[in-house]
Amino acid sequence: MVIKPKGHWLELRLDELWQYRDLIMLFVRRDFVAAYKQTILGPLWHLIQPLFTALTFTFIFGNVAGLSTDGLPKFLFYMAGTVAWGYFAKCVTSTSETFV
Repeated sequence: MVIKPKGHWLELRLDELWQYRDLIMLFVRRDFVAAYKQTILGPLWHLIQPLFTALTFTFIFGNVAGLSTDGLPKFLFYMAGTVAWGYFAKCVTSTSETFV
């Protein structure tokens, strides 16, 4: 028995995604519940962590070290960097966990 793909591996079949939408939602819900089952703050932690990190960076790098942000508001400058870095780090970490 030989299993062959229906098309090129880069093709995105939206009809198949729609067909399995219940399964996808089940996986999303399962991962969401598993991630926040035993936390006090739950999903609110996704908002609190970058805010505190940006506030810390604003205080240390903006006020103590006196680094320039070229006219941008210091908090927004560090918040944008924190969010971008957090997204990148989560993508790399999640990708590496798929191979374990």
